Amino acid sequence: MLHRLVVCLVFFVLLLAQCGRQEQAPYAPPASPDRRRLQEVNRYLNEKEQDILQAYVSRQQLDMRQSALGYFYQLVEEGRGAKIALDDVAQLSGSVFLLDGTPCYTYSRQHPLEVKVGSFSGMTVLNTALMGVRQGSHLRLVAPAYLGFGLLGDGDKIPPRSSLVCDFWVDVVVKKR
Repeated sequence: MLHRLVVCLVFFVLLLAQCGRQEQAPYAPPASPDRRRLQEVNRYLNEKEQDILQAYVSRQQLDMRQSALGYFYQLVEEGRGAKIALDDVAQLSGSVFLLDGTPCYTYSRQHPLEVKVGSFSGMTVLNTALMGVRQGSHLRLVAPAYLGFGLLGDGDKIPPRSSLVCDFWVDVVVKKR
């Protein structure tokens, strides 16, 4: 009886050892035709949106540069204050518009837009565009939808898939502690 128990135990240990040696390829779902089509449509829509943004900048005769992320920016006036860094809080006054000129939001010094740089909440474009900008600066941005409020909009004044025009003054920079 003990002999059978030892044989079974040895067999079980060998079986477990063999199972551990088997290498399995990581699971990768097959690339579905639907997924590829969605990726192609997304790529096409992003390219068209970039064309629309470029046309807007040209039509408005704005002296802007395009960032690697796809938004356009112009430092209208450089301030003399502290430079904004990651985790700083910037208080901004100014306005946000749609490309057709429809006003969405206006902020004042008394009721500023507060942005914690690097938090990626709200208008994502601000988290990147504000890095290195000085307090007192006047900044103009033209941003694609994916750097604004994306596919869904903000649920209030900014519709889904809306490109944005932002015109902000950096009034206050609260340095991270």
